[in-house]
Amino acid sequence: MNNKNATRLFLSFLTGIVLVGAFGESAVKAHGGRLNASGCHNNKKLGTYHCHQSAPSQPQKKDSNIRIERGSSENKNGNSRMIMEVSPLSKKSGTVVIDSCYDGDTCTTTEGEKIRLACIDTPELRGSRADPIPAKEARDFLNDLVAGRRVSIRRITTDRYGRTVAELSIDGINVQQFMVINGWASIYERYADPCPWAQ
Repeated sequence: MNNKNATRLFLSFLTGIVLVGAFGESAVKAHGGRLNASGCHNNKKLGTYHCHQSAPSQPQKKDSNIRIERGSSENKNGNSRMIMEVSPLSKKSGTVVIDSCYDGDTCTTTEGEKIRLACIDTPELRGSRADPIPAKEARDFLNDLVAGRRVSIRRITTDRYGRTVAELSIDGINVQQFMVINGWASIYERYADPCPWAQ
């Protein structure tokens, strides 16, 4: 097979993937059940717990976008090249490096991904419910624990502010559970379903 035929075959294959990605979601069976604010719920029939990409009131986000560029400056032959843009949620688990933590339950990675620590709540720094002294103490404890370190991440969903809701762990120790045990956070009962340790 020559390069021209191989390129055509590859582009046909990619077109099929794009079409399945664009129209394949309609084939997914809908199911009942209220979702919590994280977009998750129990499937009582199957006895499972799962999360949807976003809360029902928000438009669904795809995990990746596939673009095909033709005649780009990097491709002098005028051939197509595929660029796949992957959102953080398509990588449910892995590792990230934490840049800093804004408060006791929100951090930012060195890649700019905003992480809302799942299943816990810490005092607020600002707003009508602000409690600045314990809020700063919780933030400082979390920064000392994770800032500048590579941590394991288990992404769960995206919240209404566009943050990734996730569990972090260091050397197998769950960061959220560690914060609760040490008194810097409390279990956020309303959103605790995704974390078995919080039950």
